[in-house]
Amino acid sequence: MMKLVSILGLAGVASAAASSSTAAAGGANPIVPISKGEATAADISHRILEGEEGEDEGEGDNENNDNNNNNAADLSGYSLQYSTCLRTKIASDDDAVEGNSYYVDGAYRAQYNLYATFRLCTDQGNGKCDCDDSVEYATEMENFLGSSLNYLGGAGGGDETDYLECTYGGAENGVDYYLGPQCSEERELVIGTYYDEDCTVKASYSTPSFSYDTFSSIESTCQDCSNGGCDEVYQDAHQCVNGRDATGNDDEGICSAAKRATTAVDYSRVKHRHAGAVLFVKVFVGMLVIGLIGGAMFLTYTYYLRHRGDRAEHLVEHVPTGAALT
Repeated sequence: MMKLVSILGLAGVASAAASSSTAAAGGANPIVPISKGEATAADISHRILEGEEGEDEGEGDNENNDNNNNNAADLSGYSLQYSTCLRTKIASDDDAVEGNSYYVDGAYRAQYNLYATFRLCTDQGNGKCDCDDSVEYATEMENFLGSSLNYLGGAGGGDETDYLECTYGGAENGVDYYLGPQCSEERELVIGTYYDEDCTVKASYSTPSFSYDTFSSIESTCQDCSNGGCDEVYQDAHQCVNGRDATGNDDEGICSAAKRATTAVDYSRVKHRHAGAVLFVKVFVGMLVIGLIGGAMFLTYTYYLRHRGDRAEHLVEHVPTGAALT
């Protein structure tokens, strides 16, 4: 019995030592490539930047930081780069209008919030980022654009940056229109039209023409985080792994929307199946055409033979009696 207790005690000590060793090594490389399949709690904890070791985060800190627990994360040595933009529908309890509670221009319409996602990277020089795509950080578009413009040195004006906040754009047929940031069909940053002063209800209406040089710079720039410029936008961001928020606090479905926006769909197998179906149809149609042509030729030939025989009999009947046939 004493031996069994001793063995169990030694196993416990060894387990604790191994855990301490693992924890000490964990902070060396906070960005770990993602693996296929569902994310586990262990996966998430190793992909998210941790705070300074030994820092005491009490219950009050957690309550003031619903989206993440990484206010003290050290971003020095990292860079930030834009990934994509997305929008999430603002929920409505009115089932009568299927969740589309904003009535304008003769119809009920849905309201959406706009988000930008970014990734943490290492700067490879010459403005090139080597980014970790295992974690998608999603933050409100206004926060991301403001932080990015500060990094680039501010807005020059006279371009799309005049409409970073929802701005009245004019009226048409008694309907007011507003201009503000929007996602294009290719999920690029553009200026679009809205029906409401908060720019939550998208409208299909023409916008002024912009070069989008500033937005293009925001999308392509590898932003150095060493000077603390990334701290605020990082702290406010949802940290999404495999379509799930690392803290589970995502009632709006931001992380699932981020996963859909960044997932590349492989249509190669579908195209391969379609190619086989197309080949079968072509062969079938070709054989059908050949059959129809062959059938028509056969009918024409039999018709010719039949009437040729009738003509020969007709000529014999009209030969005079005793006439010599040549």
